Amino acid sequence: MVDDKAPSAAAPSSPAVGNSSPTSKGAAQRRLLAALRATDIVNGRLNKIMSSAAGQERVFAFVQYTSHILHHILASAPWITLQTRVGLLARLRASSNSKTTPSTLQTSPLLALSSLMSEARYMLRLLGLFPLLAWGVDTLKSPPSDPILHALTVLQVISNLIYQTLENVAFLSRKGVVSKRFINRWGGAGKWDLWSTRAWFGHIFLQYFVLWRARELRKKAEAEAGVSKEKQASLSAEVRAWKKSLVNNACWTPLCLHWSVEKGIGFPGHLTGFVSFLAGAWGFYDIWNSTA
Repeated sequence: MVDDKAPSAAAPSSPAVGNSSPTSKGAAQRRLLAALRATDIVNGRLNKIMSSAAGQERVFAFVQYTSHILHHILASAPWITLQTRVGLLARLRASSNSKTTPSTLQTSPLLALSSLMSEARYMLRLLGLFPLLAWGVDTLKSPPSDPILHALTVLQVISNLIYQTLENVAFLSRKGVVSKRFINRWGGAGKWDLWSTRAWFGHIFLQYFVLWRARELRKKAEAEAGVSKEKQASLSAEVRAWKKSLVNNACWTPLCLHWSVEKGIGFPGHLTGFVSFLAGAWGFYDIWNSTA
């Protein structure tokens, strides 16, 4: 009796089923090495970004807003409809798992991740008073030559100091670090957050005037001295930074105004993550390219 597990003597030799040829193994190894190199490059760039507190804040914000956007995309009616149709095409019975319920929204892992990133950013901003104070001191030591920009900068420094102080105290009171009795005497943590946001909105409002004045001064300088080839590159960079600041400010304006009113202004909650993402997308793009 011939063992059917042994190859027949008359049959030509061939590789066993499931085994790869040396060529395919080499291709797989090259793909693996390429994937490892790409991963190492991305990790190195992220490491450079996160080597500073500002970079960490940018990454946390990116994860926070992205997870918020993904949650609301997956919880949207079109996505649920698509899931249901795909299930029907696959002859699967539509179950309650394919529908998003209020309890599912509240326990969404993506929303939990977004909330965690938000709290991490709150903690990073606990130290935000120090660079703000340094900004104020630098403004006093070396004020802008233009009196209008000088006045606007001083007002922005004051507005930001109020914003960061109120936010820090409210956050620490929720964690039990600051006495809640003290906070409650002045309206509670919610009221402190509200006025903190209003102070932040003051900075955003003033920034429009800063951008307007910077544009006027730049036009005046160009008209008086002209633009040489040597200054063209620096001028282009200045204009780009101006546009980036304008986009950032324009995105934060409706959100901050909404959060500055006790009952809001009716801004859709599911769009806050998307608009917040747009506010910092240009900045994150630049900081990512700087690590190339």
